[in-house]
Amino acid sequence: METRKSLEKFWSERFTNLISGNYEAVYNSYHKHAPFRKNFSTGHEYVRFAKAQLSAIEVKDWTFLKFRKLSEEQVECLIVIQLVCDETVQYFYELALIILSDQGWHYHSAQKLSGEDYGGDPQTIDFIHFDQASQKFRL
Repeated sequence: METRKSLEKFWSERFTNLISGNYEAVYNSYHKHAPFRKNFSTGHEYVRFAKAQLSAIEVKDWTFLKFRKLSEEQVECLIVIQLVCDETVQYFYELALIILSDQGWHYHSAQKLSGEDYGGDPQTIDFIHFDQASQKFRL
């Protein structure tokens, strides 16, 4: 139960920062070896990008559904995100790899599915939908 609570806290902080536009904190929530960091070598670069690109996208809702342990330091989390862009509501799904360090949990990467990839009830997506997806790469 300790792992679940600490992951809930991680996700709550991450989405609170994303929704409030605290992009520096979002950048800092990434693991130091996250593939994402290859695109932005500094937090300042990411903040400039995020202010220009992400401000048009509203996170309407998000849900941390469940996790599976890969090891004591690594878990995969199932996340449902409801976004609004140009007045269109869209669902996105993530199977996120989260890594534990001395400073807490950090986001490494995620396999993502769109509403086109999974058309069922957002609350019923499961690990099997990602395991069986044709696109297996993580971003």
